[in-house]
Amino acid sequence: MKETKQWGKFSRWAAVGTLSLSLLLGHVIPVKAEGPVTVPQISPWSVSTLNEGEKYGIFPPQWYMDGTFQKAITADKFNSLMSATATKLDQLGFKKKDSTLSVVHSGKEAITRESVITSFYKLLTNYELPETFAVTTDTSLDYMQKQGIVQGNGSGLGLSNPSTVEQAAVIATRLIEFAYDKADSGAEGLMWKVTNEKNTLYLFGSIHAGITDMYPMHKSVRDAYNTSDELWVEADIVAGDMDYYAQTMLYKEGTSLKDSVSADTYAKLQKVLTKLEIPAETFDVYKPFAISSTLSSLYTYGTFEESQMAQFHGVDRYFLTSALLSAKPVHELEGIKFQADLFASVPAEKQEKELNALLDAFLSDTDRDEAGEQLKQMQLAWVKGDQAGLLKVLTTPEGSAESDTNKLLFGDRDKKMAIKLAELLEREGENTSFVVVGAGHYVQKGLVIDLLKEKGYTVEAMQ
Repeated sequence: MKETKQWGKFSRWAAVGTLSLSLLLGHVIPVKAEGPVTVPQISPWSVSTLNEGEKYGIFPPQWYMDGTFQKAITADKFNSLMSATATKLDQLGFKKKDSTLSVVHSGKEAITRESVITSFYKLLTNYELPETFAVTTDTSLDYMQKQGIVQGNGSGLGLSNPSTVEQAAVIATRLIEFAYDKADSGAEGLMWKVTNEKNTLYLFGSIHAGITDMYPMHKSVRDAYNTSDELWVEADIVAGDMDYYAQTMLYKEGTSLKDSVSADTYAKLQKVLTKLEIPAETFDVYKPFAISSTLSSLYTYGTFEESQMAQFHGVDRYFLTSALLSAKPVHELEGIKFQADLFASVPAEKQEKELNALLDAFLSDTDRDEAGEQLKQMQLAWVKGDQAGLLKVLTTPEGSAESDTNKLLFGDRDKKMAIKLAELLEREGENTSFVVVGAGHYVQKGLVIDLLKEKGYTVEAMQ
């Protein structure tokens, strides 16, 4: 079957979606090699800052790959960056002094580093800012340096030199983080502090599929992470062995999906693939749970591109990448092998049953909008630190996990997690750990938080 233009683009992406997203929505995307992989153009000095900025939605990750990231910024990219930064600042709710202020660059002259600094300063100070921003009669450069938005001094700043895309993106990122911190704003998330003598755990509830509204996170969250000695996650989806998970999704050589499910199920899958403009043989070597994982993501987001962006903004990935960049030790509560085996252990007939339910939903478009809306409600509740709101979505008939696969996600796993966390709290000496686990494991009654309380530890909600 000839590939559609749409699938040709998607086939360049990673072979397996992140495991953490699979636990909530999940997907696996088969891949075909299409030439060498483009290496991102990012300088060592900027990479940690840009790990923040790329989550804000102020520039697309594709900018890293287009060959111009470390070259002079064009008027189109600069204006796009300014507009997106303004949108992010608008969300703080400050009134503007001049609603007609424009910082659009005409492109007739080179955009220098000084003009970038001045433009962002004008953008910020056009809001009626509270005293915490400490805006005085300083020049734009002096103010931006004092606040750490511009780093360095003297001739090393090269103010008259053209600004690169990278340099402008870094300034924009620092400006947003500074503004949100001074406004005491940012995504609250869900965090608990658990203590025992000199040991401290910061338990942070993750949403595995994210949106730009979830960044920047509130300074209290970032401070808790930064002061922690180590990061604990369910499974390391950044540096872990994802090949094992990929292999559990596949049938052994000589066996295929067509041989393993009913003719009706296979025919139904073909109808869905035709509807999605995906080649008919795409999932022939994959087990039903892997196909359900992919299609449930498509059912929620509509396109592979939107699904990929949700993964990109996932909380687990954010902290794992941050730890990788800062060499913070990362440990797993469960590990990829455990979670992969968990899904693969679902009996084949139950996997096929759940796949059929999803295929029927695709063909009838039943509740498709509701699925996306419920995820959005969950994400926004998380942004507000609204534990009750998040719990409400998780426990509604539509949002609760009633399938055989999803029943594996809670219960015994939580007891084992609580035992491991108790071991951390009983260590000798003084230890501080930041623990990122799916928010459902924390907010639901009888799970991790309640289990730690039952063990006699001091548990304090940080909202």
